[in-house]
Amino acid sequence: MGISKTKRFEIDEFTLDWTVDAEKFRARVKNYRNILLAGFPPMGNIVPYHIKELLPDSENIVNLYSYNFPPMVEAREEEFEIPHDELWYSEEKRLFCYIGKYLETEYIPKSAYKQVEGVAHLAEELGVKELYTVGVIMPTQEPFRKLKGEVEAYVGFFEGSRKELPNRVEKMTRKNIGRYTIIRKTGLLPGFASKLGIESYSILGAGKYPEDLRACARALRTFKHLARLELDTGRIDAMFEKSAEAVEARIKEQRKKAAYRGEGLGAEPSQYMYG
Repeated sequence: MGISKTKRFEIDEFTLDWTVDAEKFRARVKNYRNILLAGFPPMGNIVPYHIKELLPDSENIVNLYSYNFPPMVEAREEEFEIPHDELWYSEEKRLFCYIGKYLETEYIPKSAYKQVEGVAHLAEELGVKELYTVGVIMPTQEPFRKLKGEVEAYVGFFEGSRKELPNRVEKMTRKNIGRYTIIRKTGLLPGFASKLGIESYSILGAGKYPEDLRACARALRTFKHLARLELDTGRIDAMFEKSAEAVEARIKEQRKKAAYRGEGLGAEPSQYMYG
């Protein structure tokens, strides 16, 4: 009995698996001025996921695998699949949505650097001229408390980036962020992209707690303004608001139970910016 020849599939530290004809797709988009929006766990990935769901012409272009993702499979509808990040594209909006779905099984700096390097070079190949990452920040500590008025989002500018910011959005500088940092891929990806000549920003919506979906809505509004994209995201905003109310009701109930038992609840807000 002969050995059947099958397609070989391996997962390395960083593996690209195209779901379309790569050469034809590159040729199709290379002359466009494309934008890439990327989000990573724990909160940032919610924004590009819902945008790609909103756009009727969005198509899955590339799946990205890594042996540093959790060793498991997950159900998608009636089938299971190996964990992977996804890149989607809307030709109408000239918009790529990178959905980073998984944290490393343990924090491995080499893996994070390798992944964002690959995504940045892929963005360059696909004609991306502007790149944004989104996340959440809790501005509850100094020096943020000194800022007057309600701030929707803070934006980290990277080398060669010079956009004007809308009202209620603050540019992050060493002066106003002090010892605060943009952690992991949310900061690393635009950092790499800027070195390749791509105009790059990190947008962090201001929230009151780590899972604040209203902060995601603020980051989304800021992204739309900076990228000059006409997107009707009212349905997404309403979804975020409803989910935020449910989370806050759950937190309130937990606090009541903890107070009744005489226990503390949760840690102090982190002083780091979130991905």
